[in-house]
Amino acid sequence: MTKYNEALIWSAIHSEIHPTLSGREKTIEGYMPLVSKLFPGIDYYSISGFNQVMQNYVRPTLSKLFPNLVEKSVETVNRNKTVNVNSFLPSKGYEHLDNPKWKKKLEALLK
Repeated sequence: MTKYNEALIWSAIHSEIHPTLSGREKTIEGYMPLVSKLFPGIDYYSISGFNQVMQNYVRPTLSKLFPNLVEKSVETVNRNKTVNVNSFLPSKGYEHLDNPKWKKKLEALLK
């Protein structure tokens, strides 16, 4: 279990940078530890691959795990509040791209 500030999780869910984030938190580098925590072992080819992982896996997963943050407005998000994030679904490298069973498992977990 790892703690992340609410603003970072909200930003990942909404594809929008929360105004309280700064520096690396606003970049791909800032989100990489979160992606690795949710999907240990996952690899992606490039920046576009990272964006695909965010869109297809991270956002739906975080929306499922933190439905309260889906509904929160930007003004009500508290940067000083942290949320616990556990591993969600490991991926052996590019398994998320190559293995249909991995995607089916993800879909089942997101229901």
